[in-house]
Amino acid sequence: MDGVQKRNIKVKDAQLGMRLAGPVYVGNILLARKDSVLDEEALRLFTTREIQYIPVYTDVELSVPVAPAPVVQKEKYVAIKATVSEKLKEETIDSVKQLFNCFPEDGSAPNKTTVYQCVNNLEGAVDDLLKVVCNAEGLLHISDLKHFDEYTYHHSLSVAMLSMVTGRELGMDNDTLFRLGRSAMLHDIGKQLIPIGLLNKKEKLTEDEFNLIKAHPMLGADSLRRTEVGDKELWDSIMHHHEKVNGKGYPSQLAGDDIPLFAKIISVADVYDAVTSYRSYRMPMLPSKAYQTIYDDIGVSFDYHVVKAFFANLEMYPVNTVVELSDERLGIVVETDSRLRLRPVVRVWGSDEIIYLTSPACASIEITGVISPSDLPPGFAFTA
Repeated sequence: MDGVQKRNIKVKDAQLGMRLAGPVYVGNILLARKDSVLDEEALRLFTTREIQYIPVYTDVELSVPVAPAPVVQKEKYVAIKATVSEKLKEETIDSVKQLFNCFPEDGSAPNKTTVYQCVNNLEGAVDDLLKVVCNAEGLLHISDLKHFDEYTYHHSLSVAMLSMVTGRELGMDNDTLFRLGRSAMLHDIGKQLIPIGLLNKKEKLTEDEFNLIKAHPMLGADSLRRTEVGDKELWDSIMHHHEKVNGKGYPSQLAGDDIPLFAKIISVADVYDAVTSYRSYRMPMLPSKAYQTIYDDIGVSFDYHVVKAFFANLEMYPVNTVVELSDERLGIVVETDSRLRLRPVVRVWGSDEIIYLTSPACASIEITGVISPSDLPPGFAFTA
């Protein structure tokens, strides 16, 4: 291409009609393919995801003729089946938010009457979630529970669901599952006493800042204890959900069987949901990568039996998930095998071609990204 060269430019300097000289990723998420022509939607997507530079084919003046718009490949939109109804999700999030906000950020004593009322509302939500867990047929997923806004509250809901599913696999009765779900829902209540700017800080934390964040389990347990909410089982579950089985966690450096079982379960659920969620300072980890990360940490951070129970009923790539494959094709998950959930059956976008990732013939193909319907790369779209 005479007069045209490849160059990295700032997104703010990009012009409509420029053509990408390489794919654009955010973490594992493909935002745009090589040779895509920049349009307003692509530039909006780059700005939203805080992309700083993009590779483009360009002449010296950073200007090329506007190329014809690419043919858009459309698929009919079918949503991932919800684990929790929208109504229950909203009610649960609202109950978590109300209780967390009962505790002033300055650490002063909350109004006990208000706290007790909020606790009752939260326990009602936990009871409803327990019914979902106990009546569920097949595997559960948390794709519909993830949300970038108000992360702490959605995270509390996800961790509660994951913890109760794990407890059910471990043979807990309903009363025990309820107490586990309540503990999991409140595990991060101490973060209400940490400045939000510090929790969302993108830059590396100083030692003092990190120590303050590490204090949130103790702050949460102490706040509930002083307000006379719960009991020792609840307080210990919150206090010790960052302990590690090798004794190098915090705040008490408990090891092995000295760590309460509820805390061990919440620890795994907490980490899995955190690393697979979008945060202001990093992109989400693929479910398959999170799976391997947690298994690699058995005996260090996590208990083997808890991890095994945790993943026994977790659907990591639910049907209708949009995935990016290592051969740069997009696909839609159409079937999963309970024994090999990291390698589902995928239909190639816009075609009838089926890829059986469990097949030896497809051994070289990996899932490299999960794409939200709202973040489809240019050239791909859903229709209602």
